[in-house]
Amino acid sequence: MISPGQKAPDFSLPGVLDRDPAIYDLHQFIDDVEAVVLAFVPSAHAPVCQDDLRALGTSGWAERDDLLVWAITGDSLFANSSAARRLGLDFPVISDFHAGIADSYGLSLDDWHGHRDIPGRALLVIDDDWTVRHVWSPSDPFEVPRGSPFAAVAEALNECGVDVTAPGVEYRVDD
Repeated sequence: MISPGQKAPDFSLPGVLDRDPAIYDLHQFIDDVEAVVLAFVPSAHAPVCQDDLRALGTSGWAERDDLLVWAITGDSLFANSSAARRLGLDFPVISDFHAGIADSYGLSLDDWHGHRDIPGRALLVIDDDWTVRHVWSPSDPFEVPRGSPFAAVAEALNECGVDVTAPGVEYRVDD
């Protein structure tokens, strides 16, 4: 798995924003911001993944000019479009359908509930020099953390000069 201090790999993947498909090239955007938040999830339709994406969507971070927020899933563009609409996301939801990019970050899962080669669950902060500043990735993608993983993400963003507060996250776990 990629670690803080390492250089982030560049990538180019298809994604959707407001139902409009496009190709998202990290190198075309990173120079225009102070930091990047990447939220990797196996599926935007999995319960805890939805909760992470919903929290990220309510954070207001994607509305900032100094911060880039993207979600990267193992879902198709059509599934991502549906999830983004249902969750009210205002940032691109990108398809890493065979986990090629997740693998370059050391975040791919060989097998996840019958799916092969799919992104794991992680939150990353990358600064404008391509240096990874923060990584959170549970070993089990369905793990419900004790506290909000967004607190450490907000702290890393603040260290990059992006003044944000952590969004609240409510994990909707069926008992």
